[in-house]
Amino acid sequence: MEYEVTKAEETPKAQKQWEFPYWTNKDNHHISATMILPSGEKRVASVQGEENPDYIAIVEEFGVAQLDKNTEDGLRRREENIRKAAQRKETERMRMEQEQLFQVKLEAFEIPVVKKSDNKELKKLIRKAKSPMEVNAYTTILLMKELENESTD
Repeated sequence: MEYEVTKAEETPKAQKQWEFPYWTNKDNHHISATMILPSGEKRVASVQGEENPDYIAIVEEFGVAQLDKNTEDGLRRREENIRKAAQRKETERMRMEQEQLFQVKLEAFEIPVVKKSDNKELKKLIRKAKSPMEVNAYTTILLMKELENESTD
């Protein structure tokens, strides 16, 4: 089966505008840029090949030094975005841990024996606990002491 290939209409040079071109490979043979059409519509264009008229026009308009700078700036922004995303993720993880710890403390104080207990020292340790494991440990100790007190009464 044969296919007929029709070439896309070329937009005359004067009608194309380029914005923020940068290299997309280490050999500097491939450029990515935003092409602004005469209608004002913007499209991301991938331009490859040193014989490509668009490639030549971009390099002539912006120069290799500007393409290098745009590439470095883009990489720096990308790394910054990755760092910020990791920070947001860590902040969210810490917030979730704090919420979980708060919930475990609430549950501990909802236990009737803990609620009624006069052992201020252990209750204080439960409130100041830094992990769910600590809350569970102090709650267990408090429960055991209360059970001991009940059996001696």
